[in-house]
Amino acid sequence: MHRLPLQQLPLTVKKMKKTQSIAIGGLLTAFAVVVMMISNLMPSGMYTFPAVSGVIVYTAAITSGRSYSWLAYIAVSILSLFLCADKQAPLCFILFFGYYPLLKELIERIRLKAAAFLIKLLVFNAAGSVIWLLLTFVFSVPAEEFSVFGVDLPAVIIVILNIAFLLYDLALGMFFVRYKEKIYKLVTKLNKKY
Repeated sequence: MHRLPLQQLPLTVKKMKKTQSIAIGGLLTAFAVVVMMISNLMPSGMYTFPAVSGVIVYTAAITSGRSYSWLAYIAVSILSLFLCADKQAPLCFILFFGYYPLLKELIERIRLKAAAFLIKLLVFNAAGSVIWLLLTFVFSVPAEEFSVFGVDLPAVIIVILNIAFLLYDLALGMFFVRYKEKIYKLVTKLNKKY
Protein backbone atom coordinates (compact mmCIF):
# COMPACT_ATOMS: atom_id res chain seq x y z
CA MET A 1 0.00 0.00 0.00
CA HIS A 2 1.44 3.35 -1.03
CA ARG A 3 1.70 5.92 1.75
CA LEU A 4 1.92 9.59 0.94
CA PRO A 5 3.76 11.58 3.64
CA LEU A 6 2.01 14.57 5.15
CA GLN A 7 4.42 17.03 3.54
CA GLN A 8 3.48 15.74 0.08
CA LEU A 9 -0.24 16.25 0.66
CA PRO A 10 -1.56 19.43 -0.90
CA LEU A 11 -2.74 20.90 2.39
CA THR A 12 -6.20 22.43 2.34
CA VAL A 13 -4.81 25.37 4.29
CA LYS A 14 -3.41 26.63 0.96
CA LYS A 15 -6.82 26.39 -0.68
CA MET A 16 -9.01 27.83 2.03
CA LYS A 17 -9.11 31.16 3.75
CA LYS A 18 -7.08 31.58 6.91
CA THR A 19 -10.24 32.09 9.00
CA GLN A 20 -11.78 28.90 7.64
CA SER A 21 -8.61 27.00 8.40
CA ILE A 22 -8.49 28.30 11.99
CA ALA A 23 -12.20 27.59 12.51
CA ILE A 24 -11.90 24.00 11.29
CA GLY A 25 -8.77 23.50 13.41
CA GLY A 26 -10.60 24.88 16.45
CA LEU A 27 -13.53 22.52 15.87
CA LEU A 28 -11.17 19.57 15.56
CA THR A 29 -9.43 20.59 18.80
CA ALA A 30 -12.77 20.90 20.62
CA PHE A 31 -13.83 17.52 19.25
CA ALA A 32 -10.60 15.92 20.51
CA VAL A 33 -11.25 17.39 23.99
CA VAL A 34 -14.81 16.03 23.98
CA VAL A 35 -13.53 12.58 23.03
CA MET A 36 -11.04 12.77 25.91
CA MET A 37 -13.83 13.77 28.31
CA ILE A 38 -15.80 10.63 27.38
CA SER A 39 -13.19 8.75 29.42
CA ASN A 40 -14.95 10.22 32.49
CA LEU A 41 -18.03 8.20 31.55
CA MET A 42 -16.21 5.12 30.27
CA PRO A 43 -12.96 4.58 32.21
CA SER A 44 -12.40 1.30 30.37
CA GLY A 45 -11.44 3.37 27.31
CA MET A 46 -8.22 4.60 28.93
CA TYR A 47 -6.26 3.89 25.73
CA THR A 48 -9.04 4.11 23.14
CA PHE A 49 -10.09 7.72 23.69
CA PRO A 50 -6.55 9.15 23.72
CA ALA A 51 -5.78 7.19 20.54
CA VAL A 52 -8.87 8.59 18.79
CA SER A 53 -8.04 12.11 20.00
CA GLY A 54 -4.53 11.74 18.59
CA VAL A 55 -5.96 10.88 15.17
CA ILE A 56 -8.19 13.97 15.39
CA VAL A 57 -5.13 16.10 16.16
CA TYR A 58 -3.43 14.57 13.10
CA THR A 59 -6.35 15.61 10.90
CA ALA A 60 -5.78 19.17 12.16
CA ALA A 61 -2.31 18.94 10.58
CA ILE A 62 -3.84 18.27 7.19
CA THR A 63 -6.68 20.77 7.54
CA SER A 64 -5.00 23.68 9.30
CA GLY A 65 -1.27 23.01 8.96
CA ARG A 66 1.43 21.28 10.97
CA SER A 67 2.11 24.19 13.35
CA TYR A 68 -1.56 24.37 14.27
CA SER A 69 -1.66 20.64 14.97
CA TRP A 70 1.07 21.03 17.60
CA LEU A 71 -0.94 23.87 19.17
CA ALA A 72 -3.99 21.60 19.11
CA TYR A 73 -1.95 18.86 20.83
CA ILE A 74 -0.93 21.30 23.59
CA ALA A 75 -4.49 22.63 24.00
CA VAL A 76 -6.03 19.15 24.21
CA SER A 77 -3.32 18.07 26.65
CA ILE A 78 -3.91 20.96 29.04
CA LEU A 79 -7.71 20.86 28.83
CA SER A 80 -7.90 17.10 29.27
CA LEU A 81 -5.75 17.30 32.40
CA PHE A 82 -8.27 19.72 33.93
CA LEU A 83 -11.46 18.14 32.59
CA CYS A 84 -10.79 14.41 33.01
CA ALA A 85 -11.31 13.00 36.49
CA ASP A 86 -9.11 9.96 35.87
CA LYS A 87 -5.63 11.16 34.92
CA GLN A 88 -4.59 7.95 33.15
CA ALA A 89 -6.27 8.86 29.85
CA PRO A 90 -4.77 12.40 29.68
CA LEU A 91 -1.34 10.99 30.56
CA CYS A 92 -1.60 8.46 27.74
CA PHE A 93 -2.59 11.27 25.37
CA ILE A 94 0.17 13.65 26.50
CA LEU A 95 2.97 11.10 26.64
CA PHE A 96 2.16 9.10 23.50
CA PHE A 97 -1.13 9.13 21.60
CA GLY A 98 -1.33 12.89 21.14
CA TYR A 99 1.95 13.39 19.35
CA TYR A 100 2.63 9.94 17.86
CA PRO A 101 0.49 10.34 14.68
CA LEU A 102 2.45 13.53 13.89
CA LEU A 103 5.77 11.89 14.77
CA LYS A 104 4.95 8.73 12.78
CA GLU A 105 4.88 10.71 9.55
CA LEU A 106 8.34 12.14 10.31
CA ILE A 107 9.78 8.75 11.27
CA GLU A 108 8.50 7.16 8.07
CA ARG A 109 10.61 9.57 6.02
CA ILE A 110 13.66 7.54 7.07
CA ARG A 111 14.68 5.49 4.04
CA LEU A 112 15.92 2.49 6.02
CA LYS A 113 12.68 0.75 7.05
CA ALA A 114 14.33 -1.32 9.81
CA ALA A 115 15.66 1.85 11.46
CA ALA A 116 12.24 3.52 11.25
CA PHE A 117 10.63 0.41 12.77
CA LEU A 118 13.13 0.36 15.67
CA ILE A 119 12.66 4.09 16.32
CA LYS A 120 8.89 3.60 16.50
CA LEU A 121 9.32 0.77 19.02
CA LEU A 122 11.78 2.85 21.07
CA VAL A 123 9.39 5.82 21.16
CA PHE A 124 6.51 3.58 22.25
CA ASN A 125 8.46 1.74 24.94
CA ALA A 126 10.02 4.95 26.30
CA ALA A 127 6.57 6.58 26.50
CA GLY A 128 5.12 3.44 28.11
CA SER A 129 7.88 3.40 30.72
CA VAL A 130 7.32 7.07 31.59
CA ILE A 131 3.55 6.53 31.83
CA TRP A 132 4.05 3.51 34.10
CA LEU A 133 6.48 5.40 36.36
CA LEU A 134 4.16 8.42 36.63
CA LEU A 135 1.08 6.31 37.31
CA THR A 136 2.87 4.23 39.93
CA PHE A 137 4.94 6.81 41.79
CA VAL A 138 3.19 10.14 41.20
CA PHE A 139 -0.47 9.17 40.93
CA SER A 140 -0.17 6.16 43.29
CA VAL A 141 -1.98 3.69 41.05
CA PRO A 142 -1.85 0.31 42.86
CA ALA A 143 0.40 -2.35 41.36
CA GLU A 144 -2.65 -4.65 40.98
CA GLU A 145 -3.77 -2.40 38.10
CA PHE A 146 -0.83 -3.69 36.06
CA SER A 147 -1.55 -7.38 36.53
CA VAL A 148 -3.43 -9.78 34.27
CA PHE A 149 -6.06 -11.90 36.04
CA GLY A 150 -4.35 -11.19 39.36
CA VAL A 151 -0.97 -12.47 38.17
CA ASP A 152 1.87 -9.97 37.85
CA LEU A 153 3.34 -10.70 34.44
CA PRO A 154 5.32 -7.63 33.37
CA ALA A 155 7.16 -9.35 30.50
CA VAL A 156 3.92 -10.74 29.05
CA ILE A 157 2.22 -7.35 29.41
CA ILE A 158 5.13 -5.64 27.60
CA VAL A 159 4.94 -8.13 24.71
CA ILE A 160 1.14 -7.74 24.46
CA LEU A 161 1.42 -3.94 24.52
CA ASN A 162 4.09 -3.98 21.80
CA ILE A 163 1.90 -6.17 19.59
CA ALA A 164 -1.03 -3.81 20.25
CA PHE A 165 1.21 -0.87 19.33
CA LEU A 166 2.21 -2.48 16.02
CA LEU A 167 -1.46 -3.04 15.19
CA TYR A 168 -2.21 0.59 16.14
CA ASP A 169 0.65 1.79 13.92
CA LEU A 170 -0.66 -0.28 11.01
CA ALA A 171 -4.21 1.05 11.55
CA LEU A 172 -2.88 4.62 11.61
CA GLY A 173 -1.10 4.10 8.31
CA MET A 174 -4.29 2.73 6.74
CA PHE A 175 -6.30 5.65 8.16
CA PHE A 176 -3.84 8.20 6.72
CA VAL A 177 -4.24 6.69 3.25
CA ARG A 178 -8.06 6.52 3.47
CA TYR A 179 -8.27 10.05 4.86
CA LYS A 180 -6.26 11.37 1.93
CA GLU A 181 -8.28 9.41 -0.63
CA LYS A 182 -11.79 10.04 0.71
CA ILE A 183 -12.25 12.69 3.41
CA TYR A 184 -9.58 15.13 2.22
CA LYS A 185 -11.07 15.22 -1.27
CA LEU A 186 -14.56 15.79 0.19
CA VAL A 187 -13.34 18.68 2.38
CA THR A 188 -11.58 20.26 -0.61
CA LYS A 189 -14.69 19.88 -2.79
CA LEU A 190 -16.92 21.44 -0.09
CA ASN A 191 -14.44 24.28 0.39
CA LYS A 192 -14.54 25.11 -3.34
CA LYS A 193 -18.34 25.02 -3.27
CA TYR A 194 -18.63 27.48 -0.37
